[in-house]
Amino acid sequence: MPLTLIDLLHIPVMQQANVRTASSSLTSRSIETISVIELPVEDFIRKNELVLTTAIGCNDSGTLKEFVQDIIESEAVALAIATGRYIKVIPEEILQLAEQHHFPIIEIPWEIRFADITEAVLTEVHNWRQTKFQQFEELQKQLLHLFINGSPLSDAAAFIYQDSGIPIVIVNHEGVVKGKSKNSEHLVQPDLSDPSIIQYKIQSADRLFGYLLMSLDHETTNHTSNEKINMMSNIIATLTLWFQREHAVQEVEMRLRDDFVWSLAKGEIDSWDTVFSRAKSMGYNLALPYVCMIGAIENAEKLYENREKKTLETSYEQWLYSLINSVEEQISLAGNFLKRATMKTYQQERFIIFFEVSNLQVEHYVKQFLDCIESKLTQAVPGLVLSWGIGENHAGVKTFHESFIDARNALDIGSRQKGPGHRSTYSSTSFYRALLTLANNSEIQEITYLTIGSLIKYEEQRGLNLITTLKAYIQNQGNVSQTARALNLHRHTLLYRLKKIETLTNRSLVDTDDLFLLDLSLRLWSASIAR
Repeated sequence: MPLTLIDLLHIPVMQQANVRTASSSLTSRSIETISVIELPVEDFIRKNELVLTTAIGCNDSGTLKEFVQDIIESEAVALAIATGRYIKVIPEEILQLAEQHHFPIIEIPWEIRFADITEAVLTEVHNWRQTKFQQFEELQKQLLHLFINGSPLSDAAAFIYQDSGIPIVIVNHEGVVKGKSKNSEHLVQPDLSDPSIIQYKIQSADRLFGYLLMSLDHETTNHTSNEKINMMSNIIATLTLWFQREHAVQEVEMRLRDDFVWSLAKGEIDSWDTVFSRAKSMGYNLALPYVCMIGAIENAEKLYENREKKTLETSYEQWLYSLINSVEEQISLAGNFLKRATMKTYQQERFIIFFEVSNLQVEHYVKQFLDCIESKLTQAVPGLVLSWGIGENHAGVKTFHESFIDARNALDIGSRQKGPGHRSTYSSTSFYRALLTLANNSEIQEITYLTIGSLIKYEEQRGLNLITTLKAYIQNQGNVSQTARALNLHRHTLLYRLKKIETLTNRSLVDTDDLFLLDLSLRLWSASIAR
C-alpha cells in the first residue's frame, strides 16, 4: 500500500502530531511527495503532496485563510502547520474551512525539524516505490514466461487479475475478444462513458492491434487508481508481443496465399492434384468456376498529396501499403457479402482477383461484385480512381491463367481506349485487338505509312493538326458544317485543311474506298503508337 496519512502519523518523528480536521479521510489519502511552502503558493504545489509550513507572513487570519484556501485548491494531500512561533493557535475559522473541504490539517510542534519529517516521508515513499517496482518486474517476468510458452491472452488476463485484482478484457482492433479475466463480463460490451472503465490502445509504431479494457472499483482511492492505471499502461508493451506474434503468422500465411494465387494466374501448374491439395489447405475450392479481374489504382500519388492531416502520415510507401490493405479488405468483404468465393493477391501494382461466378451470368455477378467494392471505397477513400479489366471470355473451372491473360489485355486496352476509371471486359476490346493484330503485319504497316505518312510528316514540320482534322471529319460522317463546329474552325479554314489532306495523301475524301482506307490507317496508326 502507498504511504497514507494514517501511516504518516505512525512514523516516530510524527508521534507528537495532532490531526485537527478531516480525521476520517486519513486512510484514503496517499502521499506521493512532500514540500515546504510559505507565501505565496502560486503553482509550487503538486497533487497529492504533503505540505509543511510555518505560516510565516500570515500575520492575520485573513492572510492565513487565503493561504490555506490556495493549498486546498492545489489538491495537496494535507497541510502540516508548525505552531509556536508565527502561529500560536490555528484559528477556528481556518479549521472550519478545512473541514468544509474534508481537507486534513495537522498541527506539529515547533521543535520538530522539517528536514526530519521530509527525510522520513521520502524514505517511506521510496521504499514503497521500490516494492511496487519489484512487483511490476515480477509481473513482467511472469507475462513473458506465459508468452514464451505459447499461452493464450486469456491466461495473461487471468494472471493480471490474480496479481492486481483488476478485471480486464483484451480485444483486437475489430473488437473480437482475445482474452478476458474473471468478473469481466461487463467489459465485453463496455459503456466507455463510465469513468470506472479505462481503455488502452495496444499498438506498435503506427499499427493498432487492439485494446485493453480495465475496470476499477468506485470505492478505489485516487492514489490506488493511479497506481493501477500506471501498472496497466506499463504492461501494454508486453501484451503487444502476443499481437505481434499473431500478426507475423498472418503475414506468412498471407504471403503463401499471395504466392499461390499468383502462381495460378501465371499458369505455373505442375500437377492439378498438388495444386488442389495446396488450395484445400488454404481454404480455397478450385472446383468452382472463377473469373479473373485485375484492378489498378490510377491516382495514388495525387491522393497522397491531397490527403488531409498530412502531419499524421508517414512516408508515401507506408500510406500506399495502408491503401492497398483497405482495397483488399473490401474485396474480401464484398465476396463474403455476396456469398461468393474469392482469391486475391497484389502483384506488379495490380490487384488480381479470382471471383466465383455462374457460367451463365458472369457479367451480372462481376458487376455486383465491383459495385459493392467501389461503393465502400468511395466512402472510405474519397476520390480513389480504379480501372478494371475482366477476363470473362475464359471464366470457368481450371482456366485461371487464360482468364488472367484476358483480364490483363482488357485492362491494358481499356485504359488506352477509355482512360482511367473504367471497367473493360475482354469482349469489349475485340475491335482494338483486331487492329493490333493487323498493325503487326508488315504489309499492312507499309500501306498505313504510304496512306497517311505524308500527313504525319507535314504535321510534325508545320504544326498543322491535319490528323485531328481528318479524324473529326470521319467521325462527323463527312459533314463539313458539323466538323467545323466540332473543331471550332471557320468553314473556309476547314475546307483548306481538307483540300490539303487530299493533296498530301493523293486520296479523295468523297470516295468511299479512299475514305475507308484513310479511316483504317488512322486507327492502325493510333493502335501502334499506343502499344
